[in-house]
Amino acid sequence: MALGGCSSSTDEQTSSDVFIFARGSDSQKLDPADVDDGESVNAVAQIFEGLVRFKSGTLEIEPALAESYSISEDGLTYRFKLRDGVAFHDGMPLNGETALFSFQRQMDESHPGHLKVASFSYWKYLYQDIVSVEAIGPMELEFKLAKPNASLLSSLAVFPAFLVSPQALDTYGDAMQRNPVGTGPFRFVDWRPNEAIVLERNDDYWGVKPAMQRLIIKVVPDNTVRVLQLKSGDIHAMDGLPPAELPSLLSDDAIDVYQEAGLNVGYLAFNLDSPRMENRDIREAIALAIDRDKLAEVALSGAGRAAHYPVPKGFPGYPEVEQPIPLDLAKARQLIEPHLHLFDTPLEILVMNAPRIYFPEPLTIATFIQGQLKEIGLPVRVVSSDFKAQLHALRNGEFEAGLIGWVGDNGDADNFLSVFFASWAAEKGSATNYSFYRNEEMDRLLLAGRAATSLDQRANVYSQVLEKWRQDLPILPLVHSDDLFAMNSDYEGFEIQKIGELRLAGIRLKSDNARESVDQ
Repeated sequence: MALGGCSSSTDEQTSSDVFIFARGSDSQKLDPADVDDGESVNAVAQIFEGLVRFKSGTLEIEPALAESYSISEDGLTYRFKLRDGVAFHDGMPLNGETALFSFQRQMDESHPGHLKVASFSYWKYLYQDIVSVEAIGPMELEFKLAKPNASLLSSLAVFPAFLVSPQALDTYGDAMQRNPVGTGPFRFVDWRPNEAIVLERNDDYWGVKPAMQRLIIKVVPDNTVRVLQLKSGDIHAMDGLPPAELPSLLSDDAIDVYQEAGLNVGYLAFNLDSPRMENRDIREAIALAIDRDKLAEVALSGAGRAAHYPVPKGFPGYPEVEQPIPLDLAKARQLIEPHLHLFDTPLEILVMNAPRIYFPEPLTIATFIQGQLKEIGLPVRVVSSDFKAQLHALRNGEFEAGLIGWVGDNGDADNFLSVFFASWAAEKGSATNYSFYRNEEMDRLLLAGRAATSLDQRANVYSQVLEKWRQDLPILPLVHSDDLFAMNSDYEGFEIQKIGELRLAGIRLKSDNARESVDQ
């Protein structure tokens, strides 16, 4: 038998009852409060939901498990009225007390749901202004804030705020991280590590029920193999699309390609706690030596562009006239030459060996950078590993320089800039500020940006944040990639989400749609 009891026969796999989505890496865990990698997020997004969500394909907030909400005039109190008649997959009803569990377990270190194996890193910087959450009625939650936070409502629409059944803790203990119980359109069935996660339709779902009975999220590490499986019909959709494959896929009538500019950035993180990377001149020399326009051309084949700032274009504070870091080999050599004696051993650059949205061909990018730095006399050794090992090394500061990226969670500038530069995001073990850059002035600016209530105020603050980044250069932005997905053209109902979250519940066979039209 194949995964989750599904036959691997072609007839079974092409049935409207089974949809197979392939990706390059497996999830790390399935606890929405304790994930920070895209593969885990994309899996939990099929199983869990929050009080609010982004309207599909937009950054507009709409009700989800809360049917309505209100915000006080001073911005310090948020109230949510919960939707009646909703149950978790284990049958536990949604109400004020059961909803409260998902927030208290993150806030309170003494709470039984505050697992010792979990870091709850997102709560520490995305929700740090929340001072209390209470059930103020059978079907109502109230959040109290220490100070206004312009991005909080959007933050409550993303995965750390998804609601988990309290009964899952009683049933599974720490293993609840591998046995997810939510309210979403799909229920968890099985997880075979590095092979696939199997889900089934939640027939008691409060919203529009999925058309397919079973969803298989399959791991296929090799980009080329995934494309071949899509063409052969062994899978129905995929991400991590190699840009070089775009022309052939676009000309294939059996495949639909989905492409949009993504809210992401791929970058090179310098570990400022390491003796060589703490030197500002060395970091500047590396930045001046890399032709990022050429890098984007080589690595993305037109499906993206060079990154000149650590946020995508259009965010508050992004300059109207870009002033990119120039390609200046002469100045790079001048800066690095006094320090070359430190490199009797090569600079090690860590890179993952599986595709990410921001780096569809990560080893190609690492090799390109290695060649560029050789031009200024800087020896480089590329060290590749699986994504789990890569994240562990970055979070714990066990590296010198590392290739990594970020996909925006909530469409807000703070969700990039605090993630990269805040001191509170530089705690080893759960860091997202992989540079371990700590600066009081930067922290002050980031907090001011959160508290600002007008777009003009925020733009002013974040322009200063970008100036401070360029002055200190803890990371080097490299590319903004397009979001790319490919799907068998027999299916419809897929839409790219602005925040990168994967939503598969709306996919259906086109023939199913035609049949419903005839029935009506």
